[in-house]
Amino acid sequence: MASFKQYSRKDGTKYWKFQAYLGVHPVTGKPVKTTRSNFRTKKEAQIALAQLQTEFENNNRKLIKKESITFQELYDLWLPQYRLKVKPSTVATSRRFIEEYALEFFGELKLDNITVRYCQEIVNKWHSKYKQYHYFRKVVGQVLQFGVQMELIENNPMRKTVLPRKKEVETFPNFYSRSQLETFFECLNDHIESSGRTSTKLLAFFRLLAFTGMRKSEVLALQWKDINIFNQELTIGKTLATDEYKKIIIQEPKTKSSQRTIKLDMKTVQILEQWRRNQQEWYIKFGFNTAKDTQFLFTNKFNELYYPQAPNDWLYNILEKYNLPKITLHGFRHTHASLLFESGASIKEVQERLGHKDVKTTMNIYAHVTPEKIRETGERFARYVNF
Repeated sequence: MASFKQYSRKDGTKYWKFQAYLGVHPVTGKPVKTTRSNFRTKKEAQIALAQLQTEFENNNRKLIKKESITFQELYDLWLPQYRLKVKPSTVATSRRFIEEYALEFFGELKLDNITVRYCQEIVNKWHSKYKQYHYFRKVVGQVLQFGVQMELIENNPMRKTVLPRKKEVETFPNFYSRSQLETFFECLNDHIESSGRTSTKLLAFFRLLAFTGMRKSEVLALQWKDINIFNQELTIGKTLATDEYKKIIIQEPKTKSSQRTIKLDMKTVQILEQWRRNQQEWYIKFGFNTAKDTQFLFTNKFNELYYPQAPNDWLYNILEKYNLPKITLHGFRHTHASLLFESGASIKEVQERLGHKDVKTTMNIYAHVTPEKIRETGERFARYVNF
């Protein structure tokens, strides 16, 4: 607030003066007031006050910058806010990216000393060593953007960096053909029998992966109430993950399209029924009643949920034991999609069954259909045109 007043000198000439409150000093925290006089007109006094306020605000910014916090301190402010808006599993992933890959380069730096050039150097360094470099860049950018929103820095230097092109790396085909999938299940049955196991747990798990296209996290979160044996249907509405404290959690899927109900084939239903009988018989020996519909399909010997890594170990052992073509658990999802296309399913049908939010994801799988499908394309076209 400011007050302007006209006054007279001894010689009778009239001048203007003002008294004004400029704000709070950023260091002392005390209010700053000032008085200025000797202005020939009120307009001159108003212009002088406006200039004074601008200088005061600029000086304040400079003083605040001198007290600039480090990236580590900003990260500590950002994390509690981030927890309020994303899933626990996302927090866990972002923390790992920041704490394992970013803090060594940014942690002790004052925010004002983080330049676009420095950020670009670090992004390039990540690119030379890690496939997930673009995720590191993204989450560091999120922290710095929080600093912009809190008015601790004026702009976000990470957002001005150029993302290097992804490396061309030779990867194995992450899906099986029909014959390869059949061989896998033959080896799986042999593995179960040769291990002296009577449980059909592994068979049920891999059958669901290959014949429904479900994600590993969706299969591990299944309860018996999610399966309608009579209608041969399976409802998918949750996923298993770990939070930032390595605790196993059940949470909602990332998108609404992931929540879906799909049809099961008769053999898959029979395998699930057999596994439920096996599960009840096996766990009752250890004092666990698994007959309730809230019982999870896949649990360890203590009837506790598996960590996400456990099924990876199951698959690795089978692939190594029988020298099978390399594939990941997610590769069974691609296998299901490509064989659906091969069987004549439409892109829309595959998209809905797999719970893809964006049809582009489905199209990307379609672009990598099995070799058998590719070889048939030309002949199928010629038969259709028929000349």
